[in-house]
Amino acid sequence: MTDTVPVIDISGFENGDDLARARIASTVSLALERIGFFVIRGHDVNSQIVADLRDSAWRFFDLPQAEKILSRKPIKGAFRGYVAAYDENLSYTENQDLPPDLKEFFAFGQFDYGDDPYYRQPFADVAFPPNIWPERPVEFKTAATGFYREMEVLTERVLRIFEKALGLNEGFFRDKFDHHAATVRLLNYPDQVENPLPGQLRCGAHTDYGAITLLAVDSAPGSLQVLSRAGDWLDIPRMSNGFVLNIGDLMTAWTNDRWRSGLHRVVNPPRDATGSARRLSLAYFANPNYDAVVECLPTCLKAGRPPLYAPIKAGEHRLQKILKSTGDLPLNATGR
Repeated sequence: MTDTVPVIDISGFENGDDLARARIASTVSLALERIGFFVIRGHDVNSQIVADLRDSAWRFFDLPQAEKILSRKPIKGAFRGYVAAYDENLSYTENQDLPPDLKEFFAFGQFDYGDDPYYRQPFADVAFPPNIWPERPVEFKTAATGFYREMEVLTERVLRIFEKALGLNEGFFRDKFDHHAATVRLLNYPDQVENPLPGQLRCGAHTDYGAITLLAVDSAPGSLQVLSRAGDWLDIPRMSNGFVLNIGDLMTAWTNDRWRSGLHRVVNPPRDATGSARRLSLAYFANPNYDAVVECLPTCLKAGRPPLYAPIKAGEHRLQKILKSTGDLPLNATGR
């Protein structure tokens, strides 16, 4: 049977009976075992908040390059603000040396630290750098904040489903995400006027670094694809008001490869596509606390099969991957 990326309605998990909750958890687990991806329906995310951020993102990326560059990230290893085309090459994270990705993006992270001493620890400079906001459009920060808060709520719902699916006590993940380092990327894949270089894609094949990715995509040509276990590239279904979910390397390590972090890419639009093929994706990366130790879960440890990954702090793993993607670590550097 050919693999497909399933669409799963999670609306019955919060208020359903035990049978409904178990059915949803089992369906989610099976999808993550087979391919590492599924599309969420019934998520209760405010569609207007998503639309507002999408509108603000389009208008930011339409600004002159000289104005966008004023919001450029200032330090290595921390994606905040504007990241120009050719600044990231995700093929490096898979130890390949292909041409850089054909995209630009804007990134932001945690808000409103207050007086919490956690955010003043030595790792805070790389884990929680200040956000950088453009002067235009003026409502950009408001739209970004609204989207971030909606994604935090959805992540909490997903983690409760994961706890059920993995046979963990309710609330197991709470202290691993209570000071989370989640980030958002607004990804603009421009129209391609010139032919891409050999091997060059909108987004090179890679696995995500963190625990969970939530993605709002559009219907422009040049689709998001995931590699099946049979070695086939599968298109991710594009559904109105749906969110693509995939897990990253850290969740794979937590589950001892029971759930797989799917290799995925964004392909170029067909050269004969008519009209604009410009694509905009809103990606929320649910990263655990920087100092959360990721190690094999007790429910994923099988007799005769030891843990496949050494324990690692979540933030240290993520930093290694970011530095590889920017060429600041050699291709053969260690890391998941």
